[in-house]
Amino acid sequence: MKKIFISVVLLFAIVAAYAQTRLELADEAYDNKQFTVALEGYQKVLLGKVKDRKEITYKVAECYRYTGQYEKAIEWYNRAKSEGYDQPNIIFQNAKILMQQGKYADAQTKLNDFLAQQPNDKDALRMLDNAKYAQNANEQPTIYTVQNITSLNTAYNDYSLVPVKSKVVFSSSRIENKEETSIYTFDGQGFSDFYESSYNIKDKIWSKPQKITALNTPFNEGSFTYCEKTKSAYFTQCNGKSGKDELCGIFESTLDDNGVWSAPKALYTTITQKVDLWHPSVTSDGQLIYFVTKMEGGAGNSDIWMLQKRGLQWEQATNLGPVINTEFDEMFPVIFQDSILYFSSEGHNGFGGLDIFYSIKRDGNWTKPANLKAPFNSSADDFHMVFTAKDRSEGYFTSNRMGGAGADDLYTFFLTPINLIVKGKVTDVDGNTPLKGAMVVLTTADGLTDTTFTNDKGEYEFKLDKNKDYKINVNNPGYFGDSKKLTTQGEMYSKEFSKANGNNYDFSIKRIPKEEIKIDDIYYDYNSFTLRDESKPNLDKLVKLLEDTPEANIQLNSHTDERGKQPYNQQLSENRAKSVVEYLVSKGIYPARLTYKGWGFAQPVVKGAKTEEEHQLNRRTTFRVLNN
Repeated sequence: MKKIFISVVLLFAIVAAYAQTRLELADEAYDNKQFTVALEGYQKVLLGKVKDRKEITYKVAECYRYTGQYEKAIEWYNRAKSEGYDQPNIIFQNAKILMQQGKYADAQTKLNDFLAQQPNDKDALRMLDNAKYAQNANEQPTIYTVQNITSLNTAYNDYSLVPVKSKVVFSSSRIENKEETSIYTFDGQGFSDFYESSYNIKDKIWSKPQKITALNTPFNEGSFTYCEKTKSAYFTQCNGKSGKDELCGIFESTLDDNGVWSAPKALYTTITQKVDLWHPSVTSDGQLIYFVTKMEGGAGNSDIWMLQKRGLQWEQATNLGPVINTEFDEMFPVIFQDSILYFSSEGHNGFGGLDIFYSIKRDGNWTKPANLKAPFNSSADDFHMVFTAKDRSEGYFTSNRMGGAGADDLYTFFLTPINLIVKGKVTDVDGNTPLKGAMVVLTTADGLTDTTFTNDKGEYEFKLDKNKDYKINVNNPGYFGDSKKLTTQGEMYSKEFSKANGNNYDFSIKRIPKEEIKIDDIYYDYNSFTLRDESKPNLDKLVKLLEDTPEANIQLNSHTDERGKQPYNQQLSENRAKSVVEYLVSKGIYPARLTYKGWGFAQPVVKGAKTEEEHQLNRRTTFRVLNN
């Protein structure tokens, strides 16, 4: 639920209650937003004969909705409808709950029904936009893992966790002892207090939360922020220590070297309006506080404002303006690295309830807020994003999403470990049989290598690192080698590079033959030994073959057809073979690995060739592996 506290005014002074009827008492509690009291009263009233049963039934549904009991709320809305309650607001409230449950298509239908009767309702139009946005939002795998902090959460509201030195501080409305706990009649929970806990990295457990008695009062405390430089904390406190104040304000306390908090005191500001102040967040230098209020001069409802410190005084507040604030609620600002503002909003397009957004301050201006989407935002209320790492790889936030311990819960998040592997198979290209014991070498761009050998099925596997460029080489005695490139640059999710997943890193390698191997499509101009450009692609393949088979030394052979005189053809073929060698050397092949020979027409494929096709068969460039 939204954590803007309602100041407690005369909760314990219901004067002349004896003169009121049970229904009047329930109505009074309802009007004062004491929904748990009203709910109990209405249910007792409904046990007897009563007029306006449909109105009371509707109010019961509203009490359930306000206290977060949505299934019961829907049940009682249906009862109210069956008893004749026909006001269109019942459709709207149903739609609101459907949004909270993430049933966006159903909510959209309800909202269209409501808007058919109330076409200009701003709340319904905004909610309809959100329902459409949520259904059209791109669903992508998330790079973060989110976990409920079950050992800190209770069935009550647990929210706004902030690291302070080696501990964390958070707010909770848990009821530990009913005899000693004041009940907040808005939702039947306790008044919020500050708790602290610490995490034991070795044992992987949180310590039992303990109240921070120096900061707590009998009333509501919440939304805590801490400045390490000044050792100062700022937080929301309602009604003052004695409970006589009518408003919520921002209080300040300092932490000494012994871990003791000073007595809280109200923040001294130049704000003269009688308004509630909530949700402070302080910059790293302690000179700027972002906070929430409904002060005049804002966009409407709860806005985010800013206070600048001058000396010992916090100067007149400044509204963050229409880029951040809307006519709906903006809440829970958290400033990160003094330039990125995380906050929750009902006014910017989201998934329903409060969504977490961020905006970056550039040249004094805030960028358009961006929705964090899943897994941080849900159909429920999501708020108070705090990072514990400079690279934003981990942190905490609060949500009352389904599946939690109950009400508002604390969640931790961290970058999901990325598992990257490559799998492949090495086979004989001619028989397609697996090659056992083939050597496979994985090399990074900076020269680091890892080596493995294929198993009985010719299979191999390597683990990979993020943002690396790799080359995979395969070698097997008596075979030409082969290689493939692989990159993990930009991979944000776990991935298997394999043929089964559309990334083929299988190898089919060829046994080295004893006979000559023809190099196709090697062309020269007539009576020339200069290689033509169209010859180079196939020679580049030979370059790769030699790079992948570093133990192979070869002899390049050039043959002519039988036309012309042998001495001329002999010299021409020598030069042509030499030109191939020179090209291979220019591409980085070590010269000692290469020899060449021109054969003229001494070794025709078709002796006594007559047709042009037969002459073409005789004009060829080949190579033979010498050390096979």
